Amino acid sequence: MKSKSSEWGEFSTLIARLIRNLSLLERDEKVCCGTTMSQCYTIETLAQKGTLSMNELSQHMGVTVSTMTRVVDVLVRDEVVSRSSSPRDRRKVCIGLTDKGNGLARQLEGCSDEYSKQILNQVPSEHRGGVLKSLRLIADAIDKVRSEHGKCSS
Repeated sequence: MKSKSSEWGEFSTLIARLIRNLSLLERDEKVCCGTTMSQCYTIETLAQKGTLSMNELSQHMGVTVSTMTRVVDVLVRDEVVSRSSSPRDRRKVCIGLTDKGNGLARQLEGCSDEYSKQILNQVPSEHRGGVLKSLRLIADAIDKVRSEHGKCSS
């Protein structure tokens, strides 16, 4: 039986390996669409969430507004996203996908679906349900830790 510390160590090692390998695979798959990973994540976020303010978009992306502005500037230049003032508050900048951006979002989603399918097909069919259940548990645990991370304990 493994000790808790060796379980944590193995978990940490496996998570790091998954993140590294998924990042490399994802980068290789999405570069074919001519986007950087930051641009790709921005397009995917806007496709999922719809038009967002610059502040909301930077929060979803986990970056500063100035960093987000640099990414958005290139996407605006390439006519992938549009930037406009909010009709209710002209100081608020809203970012949304253009028709070209929606097409690119569909292309990126197709890439993601294809490599996800390739990965899952490597798992024996009798284990796929268990893998998906475990991934849901891990994703939920990560969400919980992230939501509690910034809270002060008293």
